[in-house]
Amino acid sequence: MGTDLHRRRYSDWLIDQEASLTRRREFVNRLLMGAGIFVALLEALFPWQHYTPSVPALLHILVAAILLPLIYFLLQNDYRNKLVDFSSAMSETTRRVIFIDPWLEPEQIALQASFQSSALGPTRQALDQVIRRSATPSLRLRVSEYYRNLPSNLHEGDRMGLLSLMHPKTALSWLASAAMIWIMMPGIGVSIGAGSGLSMLPLLLPVFLIGGHYNSRFAYELALYNWLRLG
Repeated sequence: MGTDLHRRRYSDWLIDQEASLTRRREFVNRLLMGAGIFVALLEALFPWQHYTPSVPALLHILVAAILLPLIYFLLQNDYRNKLVDFSSAMSETTRRVIFIDPWLEPEQIALQASFQSSALGPTRQALDQVIRRSATPSLRLRVSEYYRNLPSNLHEGDRMGLLSLMHPKTALSWLASAAMIWIMMPGIGVSIGAGSGLSMLPLLLPVFLIGGHYNSRFAYELALYNWLRLG
């Protein structure tokens, strides 16, 4: 009995997806940390005495020692905030019913809407217009569709993948990062005394933006799997 209950509440699909999520998040975290270490090594080994003779080497070391942990903790905080936001968004009963049962009959929709005083019918119809499910709808497909139909302020341009660069806020973030990299890079950046440039650490800004992109998806999936487990 206990084993049957465990299988009913924790399906093989859910267990496999949670394990896959853990592996993907660990892999991406290792890549991001590797990128941070690589940039830190570039910063340490670069001949700054030639490009910025007026800036002591100790200052470069101090800035790197402050910025590297700061960026890491900012990424972790971004992940936690998104996890809270997604968990809150999934608390809506209408969204829950739509996800759990993709084949609600019209009478059931009307009954649910009257009982819950919600816009379940129009929401369901909007979902059906976006995606045409077969007779055996894929739960994996519903996971992605559900993500795209959550409030856009939770994930903004992230839901569009590589096309997220067309999202205004995402595009501005990348443009600001590119401008800061240009200003700070040695040989081409801002002039300081007899040299130019200040640091290679702005190269970590794209790393931060990519990490934030993955945080949105990972936080969503974890919130969803926690939600399914409790349900």
